[in-house]
Amino acid sequence: MRTLLSESQRWQAIKGASGLLYLFLLLPLIVVVLISFTPTQYPQFPPEGFSLTWYAEFFTSDRLLDALWNSLLVAAGSAIVAGVVGMISALGFVRREFEYKNVLSSLLFLPMLISPVVIGVALTAFLTSVGMEKNYLLLVIGHSTLVLPYVFVTVRAQLFGFDRSMEEAARTMGANELETFFEVTLPTIMPGIGAGMLLAFVISFGEFTATQFWVQPDTITAPIEIYTMVRTSLTPEINAMATILMVITVGIPLALDVLLGKNLILKSA
Repeated sequence: MRTLLSESQRWQAIKGASGLLYLFLLLPLIVVVLISFTPTQYPQFPPEGFSLTWYAEFFTSDRLLDALWNSLLVAAGSAIVAGVVGMISALGFVRREFEYKNVLSSLLFLPMLISPVVIGVALTAFLTSVGMEKNYLLLVIGHSTLVLPYVFVTVRAQLFGFDRSMEEAARTMGANELETFFEVTLPTIMPGIGAGMLLAFVISFGEFTATQFWVQPDTITAPIEIYTMVRTSLTPEINAMATILMVITVGIPLALDVLLGKNLILKSA
């Protein structure tokens, strides 16, 4: 039976449907960005004019800047912790054989499967029972738990394609295990580590659900602050802050990727 559409027409239909899907996903973000430049006191679309008033309000607000700084600090700390732990875990699971290896490997993916609400409540209850107060350390521990699987899976994928003959060659030339790791292994798997850490940073920076259980007034992060502002007062200042968060979320990973010149995200795939 002949098809109703030719191959060229089917391809055009697929591209058209994909374009509509991307437009559906991006349109709310575009609206938020446009509203952030409105000169009026309340959000209005389309905006009546162009003004940077609400960005000036943002950059002169100690409360909002502190929330942004908290998010950056926690995201950077979580990415570093997850990067180190994820790399060590991936090396151990790929290169060593031990009992219950598959079970333990599956457990590492639980933070990706369990609701962040459950993780937030469980970790809060556990750390409170051992006497830890809500502070930056608790936030870093919590966020590191959430993003660790992403680093683990990217580094593990990099290790599966690793040619260990390079390590054997290094040891043959007199390098010990530590020198071989830092001179051969680490540089080779760095794209996977870098991609995992970038992904961990982005996820931690925008994390809201579990974070609400871990913050206190002086450690409130940007997503929590936006949620609080939405509940109390709806002004274009919220859209300005949301736009800045979008720029940071997209801009920092891309900037690091370009500056390092390694295409970390693409090479880890």
